Amino acid sequence: MPRRYLQLDVFAHRPGAGNPLGVIPDAEGLDAATMQAIARWTRLPETTFVFPPTQAGASYRIRMFSPQREVPFAGHPSVGTAHVVMQAGIAAPVDGMLWQEGATGVLPLAVTGSGRERRIA
Repeated sequence: MPRRYLQLDVFAHRPGAGNPLGVIPDAEGLDAATMQAIARWTRLPETTFVFPPTQAGASYRIRMFSPQREVPFAGHPSVGTAHVVMQAGIAAPVDGMLWQEGATGVLPLAVTGSGRERRIA
């Protein structure tokens, strides 16, 4: 089944200057072996996969993979995925916050501004 794949430069002021990240915004139905294969294929430091949340209060859920293994947490993939989730209309901040469910629990992400001035921390 075709999947949308995005590649981002996180923490960058211009293309190619930041931390590269691959994001699959609709990962429903993908198993761990398939996600690992996709992460190997991208050859990026991390690739994230977005799912509906399973924990109350979470805005969405992610799984994160390096080319070698699943990663419980990393900063630039969390921030970059939040950007994709908002741009794709998957989730929107509530009172300036997104709640990202991952392997280490639910991560609060503060969102300020919009468009090119948006900041996520």
